Amino acid sequence: MAGRIPQAFIDDLLERTDLVELVQRHVSLKKSGSEFSACCPFHAEKTPSFYVSPQKQFYHCFGCGAHGTAITFLMEYENLSFPEAIDQLAEWAGLEVPRESTGPDTEPLAPLLEALEAASRFYVDQLRQTPAAIDYLKARGIDGSTARDFSLGWAPAGADALARALGNRFGTETLIAAGLVARRDDGSIRDRFRARIVFPIRDRRGRVIGFGGRLIEAGEPKYLNSPESAVFHKGHTIYGLYEARRAETRLAELVVTEGYMDVVGLARAGFRRAVACMGTALTRGHLELLFRQVPHLVLCFDGDAAGRRAAWRSLEQALPVIQGMREVRMLFLPEGEDPDSLVHHEGLEGWERRLAGSSVLSETFMYLLREHYPLDTAEGRSQCAHAAVTLIRTVTDPLFRTQLCDLVAEHTRTPRAQIFEMLGEPADAPDRVLPAQARTSGAGQDRPGQGASHLWSALLARVMQCPQEDWRDPALEQLRSAGGRGPEILGAILDRIRANPGITTARLLEQFREESYFARLMALAGQSLGGEDVELSRRVALDSARRLFREHCRERIRNLSARVDRPLTGEERTELRSLQSLLAHDLRPDETRE
Repeated sequence: MAGRIPQAFIDDLLERTDLVELVQRHVSLKKSGSEFSACCPFHAEKTPSFYVSPQKQFYHCFGCGAHGTAITFLMEYENLSFPEAIDQLAEWAGLEVPRESTGPDTEPLAPLLEALEAASRFYVDQLRQTPAAIDYLKARGIDGSTARDFSLGWAPAGADALARALGNRFGTETLIAAGLVARRDDGSIRDRFRARIVFPIRDRRGRVIGFGGRLIEAGEPKYLNSPESAVFHKGHTIYGLYEARRAETRLAELVVTEGYMDVVGLARAGFRRAVACMGTALTRGHLELLFRQVPHLVLCFDGDAAGRRAAWRSLEQALPVIQGMREVRMLFLPEGEDPDSLVHHEGLEGWERRLAGSSVLSETFMYLLREHYPLDTAEGRSQCAHAAVTLIRTVTDPLFRTQLCDLVAEHTRTPRAQIFEMLGEPADAPDRVLPAQARTSGAGQDRPGQGASHLWSALLARVMQCPQEDWRDPALEQLRSAGGRGPEILGAILDRIRANPGITTARLLEQFREESYFARLMALAGQSLGGEDVELSRRVALDSARRLFREHCRERIRNLSARVDRPLTGEERTELRSLQSLLAHDLRPDETRE
């Protein structure tokens, strides 16, 4: 049984690994100031936007947003798991990977994956022996080579055909854990998939982790997915992504469709860039996963009312993840049609023309808003502006945020400054229009629009990117003592930095790979700081910490002052006076430096 890889070994391995040398094995790098640049290996581009920092041992693409450490690079570029990437780096470094004991309660995933792979082979064999299923696929335009590419199969109608075929080899409990069979109330076993075309769902390494099944005759549910399991998580899985990456090594765009047959039908027509969610609504997690593969997405929706509702939900998920060169377009299909039927009727050229006519996210944003709030009355325009501002608040990219504000101002006949005022931002907010150096000119003074989320990003991005600096400072100590999730994460980062003098950004990141906020730290480590020097980064970080602590004090004062259910205790009155005194004296930057 493979055990856990000690963190100390991972630290040592990264210390011995030169990211520039590693990337150079796969991509031709050129010196660009203190960094190295190249055309991104993760998406098609003509102008280099992929940068590798020797000092940070970190890479970032300003085109598709790909970023990470040496371990992440191998995982993404060569489709390796985390342990496999460690094994590869260790082999190059001439080291043997130690593994800690995992304990008796750790259930290995290998038996589940082996059972799922065996089930896939069983279903493929059954398809060959089932003329009705073959005829159905032929009628849908699916030929033998496409069926082989996607390992399409057939689940027999019998109650326990799969259980009988695999039970002796894997055991009932393993088949249940893999989501292949289920136990009835009377204790008997039944196959989960019966009388269905079966679509294997693969992870990025090509391993079968689950299945989707479709009835070929009348019945409900028409589509059925594997249940959640130790290896299959619908919210983090995209059908067809492995096949798309295998077919086209330099993907620039992916088209997100509704179902398995859309992906397979488009592939049969020669279009290999289609994927689908697992029968669930598109989530922010899905979008982040897809944007790690490509910078451009096209989302397909039915043209009916249900399709527009789905588009609205997807719009809400997409707005927060748009940044840099990322782009989302939306394609509304004719009512009663889907990508599979369209490519069958119109051919590949017709399908490509439809994609070319898809709308950018900002156009769909206004289109859907106009449907809800007609702009031919003052009331409708006012309601539209309020609804738009609610959505714009979720946008994190400052330039995109500004463009949407301008668009709403134009369509609702609302003064531009008033839209920004509704957001709580001045129309000329420095954080949107000026580089990082200019944004710091008002250090020590709170400005509208600099909410807690922005300040936390400003602080943590600079600490993550400059971990070799001395971050001992009263402003940081005050903030980490404030309590709450943000101060807890900041404290954990500062503790790692102090315990590992000279640590690089890459090594620091890998300390948090198992944490739920790892992806956020990765993004902050790759965030552009506008070319600011280390001293400026330190000033911006400490200024952000002071503002966050002041806001913490204000919030606590508000809570204590608003208490009406009972008189304040002596301890609470002392705390209130202390907080008011802190705000009254308001520590200045030069007073907080040691």
